[in-house]
Amino acid sequence: MTKTQSNLPLHAISAAVIITCLIYFADLLTPLALAIFLWLIIDGAARVLAAKVPFIKRRAAVPIVLLLVFLGLAFVVAFVTEYARSFAHDIGAYRARLEELITQIYSQFSFLGPAPTIGELFDKVNPSVVLTGLGDALRSFGAEALFVLIYVISLFAAQASLPKKIINIFPEKSDRDRVMRISGSVAKSMEMYLWVQTVTGIMIAVACYAVFVVLGLKNALFWALVTFLLSYIPVVGGLAASVFPALFALIQFATPVPAAIILGATQIVQFVIANIILPKMTGDSLNLSAIMVFLSLAFWGKIWGGPGMFLAVPLTVMMMIVMAQFQSTKSLAIMMSANGTPDPNLPVPPQRPSRQAKSKT
Repeated sequence: MTKTQSNLPLHAISAAVIITCLIYFADLLTPLALAIFLWLIIDGAARVLAAKVPFIKRRAAVPIVLLLVFLGLAFVVAFVTEYARSFAHDIGAYRARLEELITQIYSQFSFLGPAPTIGELFDKVNPSVVLTGLGDALRSFGAEALFVLIYVISLFAAQASLPKKIINIFPEKSDRDRVMRISGSVAKSMEMYLWVQTVTGIMIAVACYAVFVVLGLKNALFWALVTFLLSYIPVVGGLAASVFPALFALIQFATPVPAAIILGATQIVQFVIANIILPKMTGDSLNLSAIMVFLSLAFWGKIWGGPGMFLAVPLTVMMMIVMAQFQSTKSLAIMMSANGTPDPNLPVPPQRPSRQAKSKT
């Protein structure tokens, strides 16, 4: 039995313990994971800002970027709140169209029985329960956002003493260099992921916004913002970003043609950007295999919900890079990667001389 095979039971037990802790402590770990990701984003953006703008020092760049990020988040929340009020004000105008759609659907599927009215649907849905759940969700989001803010500030406060702590933990220079190289690879991958997803998300949102405006879809800017935010979730986010405005178009317009155009056009835009522009931008920085993208979305979404799906790819890439550093898990990291090189910064092992070279010597 090889050493790797003998360690399989230990690895299985360790994985089971880690997954159990991730599920049991989800309320504590989810804000921390979001804070670490946001900390890396702000730190990288501050470093770029300080390098590109000579009169802005590093110490000033961090609070500037931090302020811009949270102002952006506040704008998103305020914009969504304002849209909710506008939609609630216009809901009465869509009542007739909703009833017409319900009648058409029930006429196509006779086994569903007679078509209910809007009032009967509200009775079945129980709006009080829905509103209560929405209020609980908003309170939970506010509390989680507060924890994330506290964690981010704490991480920046601890950043100054981090080099000294690493020196005390790893007295040997070779160990310190290895830790710094691993952390550098992880930070670089996270920054690249953010940059790529942000740029491609803006491209998709602008193109979809043009489609919405041309077709006359109401609240086109809101749906473009939804498209941009959902672009951070691979595969599933792109599908949802096409379906939601198409469903709204079914309610707004008298015919399903605009909805079909919106669905088709947004999918074409996302397909072109995902298959032509995105691969050229990412290169080997996020060389995660396609099957691992789906598995990571399913796994992190199952244990951490929406935040887990948002963090699925960067968390899995981070795990792949870390596992590539150890001989016992390196083979698994290679299987997770797209090109067989989970960490391109790893030193290339020396090649063994061939038999012909030995015979010549």
